[in-house]
Amino acid sequence: MAHRIVSDEVFLATALDLFRTYGFEGVSLKRLADATGLEKASLYYRYPGGKDAIAMAIAKDVVTWFQANVFDPLVGGEPARKRVSFVAENLREFYAGGSKACLMDVLSIRGVSEELQLALKTAMQAWVSAFAQVAKESGHGSAAARSKAEEAILRIEGSLILARVLGETACFDRVLKLLPDLLTAA
Repeated sequence: MAHRIVSDEVFLATALDLFRTYGFEGVSLKRLADATGLEKASLYYRYPGGKDAIAMAIAKDVVTWFQANVFDPLVGGEPARKRVSFVAENLREFYAGGSKACLMDVLSIRGVSEELQLALKTAMQAWVSAFAQVAKESGHGSAAARSKAEEAILRIEGSLILARVLGETACFDRVLKLLPDLLTAA
């Protein structure tokens, strides 16, 4: 029987969907192997640290996506409101209109390594910082800008949970539409 070959990109995308759907505790190496068509031995070969190493690789991949699609676009020459609107559309795509859970939400519950906890904390701090910077640029003082940033992330994360529980994504859509007002209105 020929061994199945799956690119790292495809593997990580599949694993991300599994972790978003089942959480850290609900994803086993067997479930990952079944979803990708890979043997468990292949998973250990790629990720000797097992599920923790896979979760860490996913987290790094998501942070890379956030850097390119959220943090970097918030810095630049366009008006702040336009940059925030662009980022809101990127977030809409990443979260599939509110139908996909936030990785930080599902990986921060319990059972993850300290290394992954630290990576999630660092990523969240970067998100707060990026939003706070654009709010500060829009005329808010440092404390108010941080508060605006935290409020924006609370609304995004809260709307994702609400959308998942209620099976209704309209709240997520509303939050993204209000994001430019929340971060840039002085």
